[in-house]
Amino acid sequence: MPVFGKSKIGDSCFIDPDALIGYPHKGELDKNRDDIEGCTIGANSTIRPGAIYSTAKVGKNTRTGHNFLVRENTVVGDGCLIGTNVVIDNDCIVGNNCSFQTGAYIPTGSKIGNRVFIGPNASLTNDKTPLRTEYKLEKITVEDDVTVGSNATLMPGITVGEGAFIAGGAVVTKNVPAWHIAKGFPAVFEELPESLKKPNRLG
Repeated sequence: MPVFGKSKIGDSCFIDPDALIGYPHKGELDKNRDDIEGCTIGANSTIRPGAIYSTAKVGKNTRTGHNFLVRENTVVGDGCLIGTNVVIDNDCIVGNNCSFQTGAYIPTGSKIGNRVFIGPNASLTNDKTPLRTEYKLEKITVEDDVTVGSNATLMPGITVGEGAFIAGGAVVTKNVPAWHIAKGFPAVFEELPESLKKPNRLG
């Protein structure tokens, strides 16, 4: 099992032999292996083949699928599922008991609350004009108990309010009010029915 630098692994973890633990980020590529800061993995976690970069932290009871990536300076809370082919880029903050399904993408600087569900192949974005103008990230915030359906796209700079529900395939271009559903392209909003106004059952 490739463990880099000063990585810390909690008790009772399963770490697949093909996982890359504490992989050096860009600023550490010229360092000796033992001088790399490494990552932190909380107790009782299951880490399958994939990579957690140096300076990243994942909480206890983390579970991953295969071929996942967690980049540098990202913090993932306790009890999260990081599914197969999920990418969480650098400098993200993820709360507790979140579930990111196969192929979900979380870009640099995103802030994700607690009990957030992001469905298969859903994408958050942070750059409105890639490669066309000066690079300026517009970070996304997803508040507690949000559900994002499969293949939905969240455009840069928006905030998705607490308890909101993003329908599968929706393209969300502006802030979503708390406890509303966003559906369509571009998405329009409706208040959630009372039966859905409750926290997600994750973790």
